Amino acid sequence: MRVSGLLALGLLLAARTAAADDEASNRPVVRSSEHGICYARSIPEEDWGTSGETLVYFVDIDGDVLVSRYGWFSSEIYLGGTGDRTVVRFGPWQRGSAPDASHFALGIYRDGETIREYSTLELAGAGSGVSRSVSHYEVFGARHGFRWLDSGRASSRWKGWTEG
Repeated sequence: MRVSGLLALGLLLAARTAAADDEASNRPVVRSSEHGICYARSIPEEDWGTSGETLVYFVDIDGDVLVSRYGWFSSEIYLGGTGDRTVVRFGPWQRGSAPDASHFALGIYRDGETIREYSTLELAGAGSGVSRSVSHYEVFGARHGFRWLDSGRASSRWKGWTEG
């Protein structure tokens, strides 16, 4: 009887851990630049994934001005660079256990154009590190946004990895 009670307790704990491993559903988000002169509205089309639209606005006394539009959703967006017009977005918590070339990890954009996008496989290969859960993984241990490293080059910086 004692063994079956312990087995039932173990199964209950495993079920709670697996349930806690589900990703949260998408919801609209607004993110502001560090200086508050620009903001992004990201609106999902679906409960999960990156389908949706992100609009970037300058704040103006006479009304906010749309400066760029992107055909994707992200709940984690950073704005910065010259005029706060550079957008860095992180991909969602990925399903699976290993980095994959088809899994979006990071994108850098400016004035409505894509500068560079990275897969989880590319970033894991660059030493960003991979952390895993029961059914998901991510390639960043910490996310710090991005900043200028010198006067002429924008740089994205994350724990263990720098793109210059």
